[in-house]
Amino acid sequence: MATPIPINQCVFNAAEIIRATGALFSGDPSLRVRGVSIDTRNIWPGAVFIALRGMRDGHEFIDAAARAQAAAAIVERGRRHNALPCFEVDDTLCALGALARHHLERFRALHSLPIVAVGGAAGKTTTKELVAALMRELFGEILATPGNLNNLIGVPMTLLTLTGGHRAAVLECGTNQRGEIGRLGDILRPDIALVLNVDVEHTEGLGSLEGVADEEAALFSRAHCAIVSVSEELLTERVPAGMRTITFGIETAADVRLVSRTVIAPGRQQIKLDLAPWIVDMALPHHLEAMLNLLGGPIAENAAAAVAAAAAAWGRPLGGNQIAALAQALGSVQSVPGRLSTSELNGITIIDDTYNANPRSVRAALTAARETADILHTRLIVVVGDMLELGELSPMMHATAVRDVFAARPEQFIAVGREFRAAINHLSENGSLELKVHMARDSREAAAVLRGIIRRGDVLLVKGSRAIGMEHAIDSLSAA
Repeated sequence: MATPIPINQCVFNAAEIIRATGALFSGDPSLRVRGVSIDTRNIWPGAVFIALRGMRDGHEFIDAAARAQAAAAIVERGRRHNALPCFEVDDTLCALGALARHHLERFRALHSLPIVAVGGAAGKTTTKELVAALMRELFGEILATPGNLNNLIGVPMTLLTLTGGHRAAVLECGTNQRGEIGRLGDILRPDIALVLNVDVEHTEGLGSLEGVADEEAALFSRAHCAIVSVSEELLTERVPAGMRTITFGIETAADVRLVSRTVIAPGRQQIKLDLAPWIVDMALPHHLEAMLNLLGGPIAENAAAAVAAAAAAWGRPLGGNQIAALAQALGSVQSVPGRLSTSELNGITIIDDTYNANPRSVRAALTAARETADILHTRLIVVVGDMLELGELSPMMHATAVRDVFAARPEQFIAVGREFRAAINHLSENGSLELKVHMARDSREAAAVLRGIIRRGDVLLVKGSRAIGMEHAIDSLSAA
């Protein structure tokens, strides 16, 4: 289910809108608006309506905005409408970002407001939740991206909810086309850019793996401090020369190092982090131990990344009470639905990773699922749907994913979609098929197969790109 756009009540006068967006305006210079809306189904008296182009052209809804008593509209040049006073701009999406940036800078001028931007190919949303939990302990009230509103609409609309009570902000930044991360960085100008990783994702729009790295690393050039994994060479080599850099990972050289992780139960693991001397008061042990209610090794490393980001935002050594509070905060974060979240239904342990899929996240999900099945000494059933937006790399990446499934040693494997079917047929022709595979055209067909093979006590992993709708396979079990 899509995250709803949050409501805002930010106030702008006509001069501010003109200054922020470069708009042409011939209306009443004393005009003031309260709130910014991009959807006439969710608008209120006194708001300014921004006519965005999407599945529908927002300019077609200016009459509706006027009927809802909007105070004004922001439109493309030459699209002025008599129903409302109109600010004319070159690009209404850019105008939305410019208004959000102006709103942010008003508060930055009043007091310190550390901004952490979280990017990367996989793990962004859960890591954003980890960073937000830590920042709340250190700063009090903070602004954080709701759900995954991480694009050129979601980030500005989130920023517009910033109030004088917020003392820090954590914003998730996503991309599927060249230049998007740079534009988000220009809006945020974050103090800290945490980029988790790079993988073959959205290569239909971003080209090669190097193109993905260039896009993700664009966040660094807009920030003052980079947080990056020691092992992510494609990112570390793209950090601007001379920029303050804080590292995380399992390597000895990491500033925040994941020393150990012990899986206690499905979705529960104890972690120990070693912290660089500058992070902690000199008189204290330089480590942090926490119980994570999250699944998998990658998220344990991402917890280290979150600690690095929070420590960088704090800017001075952490005391003993703060270390204890941060450990508790890490343990308070629950899995985000559809992102390696675990549940039990009719005696079946379900690992739901249906929100999206790329090669890296598929591999991580399979490793976590195998680990869970081993702890419970039971069968592993894997249902994986096509990974989308991989462009020319798709055949190779799906063949690799099939091999990753084989390496996880599931009892049963249901492959969903045309890309997996093609990869499996190719491997079969070459004699590389290592286990029996059930092939399904879509998630509903997969659900029917699943109901015939699943049994009480099994661990079930369901994974796939958002558009494949793999959640139907899980829903079918509760309906059975």
